[in-house]
Amino acid sequence: MSGQYPLQRRIHDGRPLLVQTGSLSHNTEDSLRAHREGQLWAVEQGVMSAELDTGSWVVPARRIGWIPPGVAHAARVHEATTGWMIYLRPDQSPLFPTVPTVFEMTHLSKALLERIGAWNTERSELTPEQDRLLEVLFDELKNSKATPLFLPMPSSPHLVGMTLTIVADPSNKLTLDDWARRVGMSKRGLTRHFRLETGMSLVQWRIVARMKRALELLAQGDNVGRVALTLGYDSVSTFISAFSAQFGETPGAYTL
Repeated sequence: MSGQYPLQRRIHDGRPLLVQTGSLSHNTEDSLRAHREGQLWAVEQGVMSAELDTGSWVVPARRIGWIPPGVAHAARVHEATTGWMIYLRPDQSPLFPTVPTVFEMTHLSKALLERIGAWNTERSELTPEQDRLLEVLFDELKNSKATPLFLPMPSSPHLVGMTLTIVADPSNKLTLDDWARRVGMSKRGLTRHFRLETGMSLVQWRIVARMKRALELLAQGDNVGRVALTLGYDSVSTFISAFSAQFGETPGAYTL
């Protein structure tokens, strides 16, 4: 990956970390880039998403996303998103996990982020106390629940076309039989190849695609009923149940 995406620096003066707080809207990127620094995206309100080589990834409110050093991505910050972005020099980056991951934001991790956000980060090195607090934050992430908010993309061109159609219109109600005919495969062959290439069934994949879009629409201020209709749910209650099963809270509670 580093050969395809030359590693770039965000921290140019050797400081151990760079912290941005408040509005995160200026962090949107248009193309995939790999950075030497590790990145923590802590979203207090709103939603962020990232495009990767292998799919797309979303960080909703009250979650913390981790991008390891050297992983190419393009960040998209949806309007009115606030929180913290922390860029960590490679030697300050934790050794876990080695893939992009989304964690729940606990009361402790939020308190630590508030403390870190107030640091003077122009120092050449962290103080012993700052080092300890950063280690506590990493430990809290280790012990926090990881949320499966990654939408993997298949590699076969005909399956890519299918998934792009679903992403463009999450309310699409074509069945597995319909898609099998469209892509010129048997139902069994489509099922097998899709799982091999994404690690998910098509049903699971469509649920994640819908939930990703739901987060974006809710962050834009759409009400629950309109979101349910846009995503093709037969009723608002069905959408609320699906959202609650994925995120552990109702869409109404999520937007509070």
